[in-house]
Amino acid sequence: MATSYALLLFCNLAFFAVLLASIVAQSSYVTADSGLVDRVCTQTSNYKFCISALNSDPRTPGADQFTLAYVAFGLAYRKASSTQGQITSLLSNSTGPVHQHLKQCQGYYATAIVKIREALANLDSETYDGLDGLATKAGDRAVDCESAFEGTKSPLTDSNKDLKGLSEICAAVAHLFS
Repeated sequence: MATSYALLLFCNLAFFAVLLASIVAQSSYVTADSGLVDRVCTQTSNYKFCISALNSDPRTPGADQFTLAYVAFGLAYRKASSTQGQITSLLSNSTGPVHQHLKQCQGYYATAIVKIREALANLDSETYDGLDGLATKAGDRAVDCESAFEGTKSPLTDSNKDLKGLSEICAAVAHLFS
């Protein structure tokens, strides 16, 4: 009986030692990786937007470059998809030049979504070459959409700026793989 009590005590102590070591290692991992987010965001044109966007995802603290890439491209994908939905909604209530500009933007955003999906597929297959180019192409489509409204007030300005900013973040994260 004394042997089983000693064995149980040993197992409990070993479990808590491993748990404590894991917690300590994880907390230093989070601290070390906050520099990764900073390093990425200093490569973008809007540091504050970058920090805010990346930190909106709970996976960011402690993320390695692979997780951060999934976070960044996931944010860009969600923004492009939601903007595509916004465009569809606006098209049903528009006429004239605004309708034409929205149709152009619908095509631009379809292309952006394809490029972001391709980047996510490359991440899944651990093919990192070309991620920055795909990110840049997605951001360029947001710029093209905004340019389509030249001379007219764009209802998509905020969304276009956000996708452009998110694409910059994706490109900066992609540079971690080179």
